[in-house]
Amino acid sequence: MKIRPMTSGSIPGHLLRYCIPAILGNLFQVTYNTVDAVIVGRLVGASALAAVGIANSLLNIAMFFIIGIGIGASVLMSEFYGAGKLEQLRHELSTAMIAGAVMSLMLSAAFFAFAKPLLLLCNTPLEILSDVTGYFRIVVGGLLFTLFYNMLAAALRSIGDTRVPLVCLIIGSVVNILLDLLMVGPMQMGVRGAALATVIAQAVSAALCAFFLWHDADPLRMRREDFRLDRALLKKTARYSYASALQQAGVYIGRLLVQSMVNPLGVNAIAAFNAVNRVDDYALIPERDIANGMMVMTAQNRGAKQPQRMMKGLRVGLLMETVYGCIVSVGVFALAGPLMRLFVGAEETQVLSLGTRYLRLMGFFYFMPGITNGLQGYMRGIGKPALTMYVTYAQMFLRALCTFLLIDAMGMDAVPLSCAAGWILMMVWEIGLLIAWRKKDTLTQLE
Repeated sequence: MKIRPMTSGSIPGHLLRYCIPAILGNLFQVTYNTVDAVIVGRLVGASALAAVGIANSLLNIAMFFIIGIGIGASVLMSEFYGAGKLEQLRHELSTAMIAGAVMSLMLSAAFFAFAKPLLLLCNTPLEILSDVTGYFRIVVGGLLFTLFYNMLAAALRSIGDTRVPLVCLIIGSVVNILLDLLMVGPMQMGVRGAALATVIAQAVSAALCAFFLWHDADPLRMRREDFRLDRALLKKTARYSYASALQQAGVYIGRLLVQSMVNPLGVNAIAAFNAVNRVDDYALIPERDIANGMMVMTAQNRGAKQPQRMMKGLRVGLLMETVYGCIVSVGVFALAGPLMRLFVGAEETQVLSLGTRYLRLMGFFYFMPGITNGLQGYMRGIGKPALTMYVTYAQMFLRALCTFLLIDAMGMDAVPLSCAAGWILMMVWEIGLLIAWRKKDTLTQLE
């Protein structure tokens, strides 16, 4: 495996080599849940689609909390790699894996035990509560596989390898699709079959990622003496990871709050909201991966003490974010109707109407999170994950508040307009911080 450190060479080239496989990999990861939604919606119906949507709104909090732990640890791993401290790199991976495994098992136990009360708090309709609970408990039981895959993938990405995580996710996604078709179709296991297919696919991806890391990634291959919990690194990892984990979870806490306000609008609105959230996920993935590429670029060059490359990476990354955001805004607006028809049949006219209108409104705003994601990637790379957490939670609160105030009068239209309000707040806050740091000559934060 050829590894190219981001501390020298073409910055646009490095970002593209990092982002393209990462984008493809995360598209396949989102495909896990999207395939569930499409197959369940088509083969079982709108009620089952609504059940999967509600369960995933709560599941995403746990899953993205785990992903956030990996993001926080990857900042440290990128710094160690950029500085040539390979022994510390391996100790960081070991420490993060052990601590993350304990955290994921605790989350699994808590969510499994309190599944039904949590789902009732989300205003889950009683007629689909059983299906939602069954799906939720099966998927939450596989969080350890989610942790293993995402931590190993974060380690590989921290040294510039995004191809192996991509291959592992492609194989896992194929497994997911085949098992979905078998378990939901001929075996008639309904939403529980879709959940089991997702867990098995995640386990396959994690196992393949571990295999490739052990055999091909020399800087990360741990010896017996490397595999330990380093207390000093654990404290540093916790400082980076808690903010990243809470930020990632916060995005989906906000979505869950909005979901709880949409649920009283009925099963058709829930099904439409589930479908448009899948489109949102696909549209926003490239923006997040460009931001992660900016984070790794910044952290590696911070470790190598190269502030000029940090600044150039920021400028190039923000340009990429803006161009992509404008393209996806136009694309979603133009294709709103066909995108909705992927999820439900022509007979579900109300679901199609609600979802199409939502996507056409959202099409005006997708460029905004591109800019905010890019700025947050840079902030994480210079070791300021807490700031990105504060901004995300402020956005989440404003989005939920606006939805609460507007949804009775505007219905589903309140949701994309509230998203826009939150993104505007983030842009103003983050750009203001950037300007202030530049004036104080602290924008590169090398110390």
